Amino acid sequence: MAIDEAARLHLYELARSTWDARAADTLMNAIPPDLRRLATEDDLAVLGSDLRSEMADLRGELRSEMADLRGELRSEMADLRGELRSEMADLRGELRSEIQKAAGSTIRTIVLSMVASNATLVGLVFAAVRLG
Repeated sequence: MAIDEAARLHLYELARSTWDARAADTLMNAIPPDLRRLATEDDLAVLGSDLRSEMADLRGELRSEMADLRGELRSEMADLRGELRSEMADLRGELRSEIQKAAGSTIRTIVLSMVASNATLVGLVFAAVRLG
């Protein structure tokens, strides 16, 4: 049942005569001109169902995207682990090479120093025997 302007005016006049103009204004402002635009419980139930369905769809999409991101992250981490292991192996090889070079040089220096010391000692022994 649609309410026309005449019915609204009649309601306003009754409210004004029963209460006062301020209460009648408040009543008329609270009642929309087109009552068909008011939502019923059924309208709200349908809207709630639609919202729940849309939220479930969004939740599924979000889970799917998060799973994709998780997979991408695992893949990137595996790649980084591989790169890090490779870099560490290269560094280990370079370090071994440098240590071997340094050790070889040090050993040569020690051996030559020992040979020189022994030769000096032999010379001193011969000199002591000759003088003595």
